Amino acid sequence: MAQPIDTIIPSNYTQVNYVQYNTLKDKINALFSGDILFLKNFEQKEGADVLVQMIQAKFQVTQISYKTKPTALDPVYWVTFNVGINDLSLMTCFKWEQNVFANTNRYMVNDSIQYINSFGIPDSAIITGVYVNNIDSTKYAYSLSNDSSGLYAESDLMQDLFM
Repeated sequence: MAQPIDTIIPSNYTQVNYVQYNTLKDKINALFSGDILFLKNFEQKEGADVLVQMIQAKFQVTQISYKTKPTALDPVYWVTFNVGINDLSLMTCFKWEQNVFANTNRYMVNDSIQYINSFGIPDSAIITGVYVNNIDSTKYAYSLSNDSSGLYAESDLMQDLFM
Protein backbone atom coordinates (compact mmCIF):
# COMPACT_ATOMS: atom_id res chain seq x y z
CA MET A 1 0.00 0.00 0.00
CA ALA A 2 1.44 3.35 -1.04
CA GLN A 3 1.79 6.52 0.98
CA PRO A 4 -1.28 8.77 0.93
CA ILE A 5 -1.10 11.13 -2.02
CA ASP A 6 -4.31 13.12 -1.70
CA THR A 7 -4.25 16.03 0.73
CA ILE A 8 -7.69 16.46 2.23
CA ILE A 9 -8.82 19.88 3.38
CA PRO A 10 -11.77 19.14 5.70
CA SER A 11 -13.49 22.46 4.96
CA ASN A 12 -13.87 21.34 1.33
CA TYR A 13 -16.04 18.39 2.41
CA THR A 14 -19.51 17.98 3.88
CA GLN A 15 -20.45 14.98 6.00
CA VAL A 16 -23.02 12.60 4.52
CA ASN A 17 -25.69 12.31 7.22
CA TYR A 18 -26.49 8.64 7.63
CA VAL A 19 -29.07 8.07 10.37
CA GLN A 20 -27.93 4.94 12.19
CA TYR A 21 -30.17 2.89 14.47
CA ASN A 22 -28.13 1.36 17.28
CA THR A 23 -30.62 -0.54 19.43
CA LEU A 24 -33.07 -3.27 18.56
CA LYS A 25 -35.88 -1.17 19.99
CA ASP A 26 -34.99 1.77 17.71
CA LYS A 27 -34.88 -0.51 14.67
CA ILE A 28 -38.23 -2.13 15.40
CA ASN A 29 -39.85 1.22 16.22
CA ALA A 30 -38.56 2.59 12.91
CA LEU A 31 -40.13 -0.33 11.02
CA PHE A 32 -43.45 0.12 12.80
CA SER A 33 -43.41 3.86 12.05
CA GLY A 34 -42.99 3.19 8.32
CA ASP A 35 -39.27 3.84 7.85
CA ILE A 36 -37.29 1.79 5.36
CA LEU A 37 -34.14 0.30 6.89
CA PHE A 38 -30.81 -0.33 5.15
CA LEU A 39 -29.15 -3.47 6.58
CA LYS A 40 -25.45 -3.84 5.81
CA ASN A 41 -24.21 -7.28 4.72
CA PHE A 42 -27.59 -8.95 5.26
CA GLU A 43 -27.21 -11.58 2.55
CA GLN A 44 -24.94 -14.26 4.02
CA LYS A 45 -23.36 -15.75 0.88
CA GLU A 46 -22.36 -12.55 -0.89
CA GLY A 47 -22.64 -9.99 1.91
CA ALA A 48 -25.14 -7.91 -0.06
CA ASP A 49 -26.94 -4.99 1.55
CA VAL A 50 -30.75 -4.95 1.59
CA LEU A 51 -33.63 -2.63 2.27
CA VAL A 52 -36.26 -3.76 4.78
CA GLN A 53 -39.78 -2.43 5.25
CA MET A 54 -42.88 -3.54 7.08
CA ILE A 55 -46.25 -3.47 5.33
CA GLN A 56 -49.79 -4.20 6.32
CA ALA A 57 -51.35 -6.69 3.92
CA LYS A 58 -53.65 -9.41 5.23
CA PHE A 59 -51.03 -9.66 7.98
CA GLN A 60 -48.22 -7.33 8.98
CA VAL A 61 -45.09 -8.65 7.25
CA THR A 62 -41.55 -7.58 6.43
CA GLN A 63 -40.31 -7.22 2.89
CA ILE A 64 -36.79 -6.87 1.51
CA SER A 65 -35.24 -5.48 -1.62
CA TYR A 66 -31.72 -5.89 -2.95
CA LYS A 67 -32.12 -2.67 -4.95
CA THR A 68 -30.49 -0.15 -2.61
CA LYS A 69 -29.84 2.47 -5.33
CA PRO A 70 -33.00 2.58 -7.45
CA THR A 71 -33.35 4.52 -10.67
CA ALA A 72 -36.37 5.50 -12.74
CA LEU A 73 -35.62 2.60 -15.09
CA ASP A 74 -34.82 0.14 -12.30
CA PRO A 75 -37.09 0.86 -9.29
CA VAL A 76 -37.17 -0.92 -5.94
CA TYR A 77 -38.78 -4.35 -6.15
CA TRP A 78 -40.08 -5.69 -2.83
CA VAL A 79 -40.55 -9.33 -1.86
CA THR A 80 -42.01 -10.67 1.39
CA PHE A 81 -39.20 -12.14 3.47
CA ASN A 82 -38.82 -13.21 7.09
CA VAL A 83 -36.35 -10.79 8.67
CA GLY A 84 -35.34 -12.17 12.05
CA ILE A 85 -35.04 -10.30 15.32
CA ASN A 86 -31.39 -11.39 15.52
CA ASP A 87 -30.76 -9.97 12.04
CA LEU A 88 -32.04 -6.60 13.19
CA SER A 89 -30.22 -6.82 16.51
CA LEU A 90 -26.79 -7.81 15.18
CA MET A 91 -26.47 -5.98 11.85
CA THR A 92 -25.53 -2.40 11.16
CA CYS A 93 -28.74 -0.58 10.31
CA PHE A 94 -29.44 2.84 8.81
CA LYS A 95 -32.57 4.76 7.92
CA TRP A 96 -32.75 4.55 4.15
CA GLU A 97 -33.16 7.91 2.48
CA GLN A 98 -32.89 7.86 -1.29
CA ASN A 99 -30.97 11.15 -1.58
CA VAL A 100 -28.37 10.02 0.99
CA PHE A 101 -27.90 6.55 -0.47
CA ALA A 102 -27.69 7.91 -4.04
CA ASN A 103 -24.05 8.83 -3.31
CA THR A 104 -21.45 6.68 -5.05
CA ASN A 105 -19.01 6.34 -2.14
CA ARG A 106 -17.11 3.06 -2.05
CA TYR A 107 -17.14 2.68 1.74
CA MET A 108 -19.83 3.05 4.40
CA VAL A 109 -19.87 3.76 8.12
CA ASN A 110 -18.67 0.64 10.01
CA ASP A 111 -16.69 -0.76 7.05
CA SER A 112 -13.26 -2.14 7.98
CA ILE A 113 -10.40 -0.71 5.93
CA GLN A 114 -6.61 -0.75 5.66
CA TYR A 115 -4.59 2.42 5.12
CA ILE A 116 -1.26 4.11 5.73
CA ASN A 117 -1.66 6.32 8.81
CA SER A 118 -0.22 9.82 9.25
CA PHE A 119 3.00 8.28 10.67
CA GLY A 120 3.52 6.22 7.49
CA ILE A 121 2.61 2.92 9.19
CA PRO A 122 0.16 0.41 7.66
CA ASP A 123 -2.93 0.28 9.88
CA SER A 124 -6.54 -0.87 10.03
CA ALA A 125 -9.59 1.08 11.12
CA ILE A 126 -13.34 1.31 10.93
CA ILE A 127 -15.03 4.09 8.95
CA THR A 128 -16.78 6.48 11.35
CA GLY A 129 -17.86 9.16 8.88
CA VAL A 130 -18.32 9.66 5.13
CA TYR A 131 -17.70 13.06 3.54
CA VAL A 132 -18.46 14.32 0.02
CA ASN A 133 -16.44 17.01 -1.75
CA ASN A 134 -18.29 20.33 -2.01
CA ILE A 135 -17.14 20.91 -5.61
CA ASP A 136 -16.79 17.41 -7.09
CA SER A 137 -19.57 15.14 -5.77
CA THR A 138 -17.70 12.05 -7.01
CA LYS A 139 -14.86 12.55 -4.50
CA TYR A 140 -15.20 11.17 -0.99
CA ALA A 141 -13.18 11.28 2.21
CA TYR A 142 -13.53 9.32 5.44
CA SER A 143 -12.93 9.72 9.15
CA LEU A 144 -11.47 6.66 10.86
CA SER A 145 -12.02 5.07 14.26
CA ASN A 146 -8.47 5.12 15.55
CA ASP A 147 -7.10 8.15 13.73
CA SER A 148 -7.96 11.71 14.68
CA SER A 149 -5.41 13.31 12.35
CA GLY A 150 -8.04 14.24 9.76
CA LEU A 151 -9.85 12.81 6.77
CA TYR A 152 -8.52 10.21 4.35
CA ALA A 153 -9.25 10.17 0.63
CA GLU A 154 -11.10 7.18 -0.79
CA SER A 155 -8.08 6.37 -2.97
CA ASP A 156 -5.92 6.00 0.17
CA LEU A 157 -8.10 3.25 1.64
CA MET A 158 -8.51 -0.42 0.88
CA GLN A 159 -11.22 -2.82 2.07
CA ASP A 160 -9.98 -4.99 4.95
CA LEU A 161 -11.52 -8.40 4.30
CA PHE A 162 -9.90 -9.97 7.37
CA MET A 163 -11.50 -7.73 10.02
